[in-house]
Amino acid sequence: MSNIYTGKGDLGFTLLPRRKNKISKSDLVFDVLGTFDELNSCLGFLHSARVPDIRKVSVEVQKDLLGLGAIISLDEKITDEMTQKWEVRIKELEEVIDYFDSRNNKLEHFILPGGCRESSFLHLSRAVCRRLERLVIYYLRRNKDKGFVIVYLNRLSDLLFVLARYSNKKLGFEDIIWNNKHS
Repeated sequence: MSNIYTGKGDLGFTLLPRRKNKISKSDLVFDVLGTFDELNSCLGFLHSARVPDIRKVSVEVQKDLLGLGAIISLDEKITDEMTQKWEVRIKELEEVIDYFDSRNNKLEHFILPGGCRESSFLHLSRAVCRRLERLVIYYLRRNKDKGFVIVYLNRLSDLLFVLARYSNKKLGFEDIIWNNKHS
């Protein structure tokens, strides 16, 4: 078995798959890919979620995130087939959002992130997802054919919000209502 370390990146440059030239580790692509990894790691906390539905959804999303990160790292043209595949996946995500949101109480106020452990991790994941979305928008400003990545992340942040509320409800925690009395 080979060592996990190679020393090839010690001078601050590295290669991405199927790219010919080394890239500085300070390049925006690594902020994007690192944030994909951060979001994926946050979702990993949910492998121990007490709500089986949330465990299942989080693993599926983690798989999606690895696929989307690979798309970001490739310096290749996106095919129509690839775009269509992700458009279908986005529709599936919307169906999952609708399913879980229909099981939540109607949202009439802003809520504070928190509640049960699962909800807190989902809210943290949502915040990281929103940051990732902003980074991807900036990164793809000249690469419109990967726009489905932005749409996916936008839907994912909605899903994470809905799941945070759902986990609180399933585990007997109330949403923490924010009131504007202190502003």
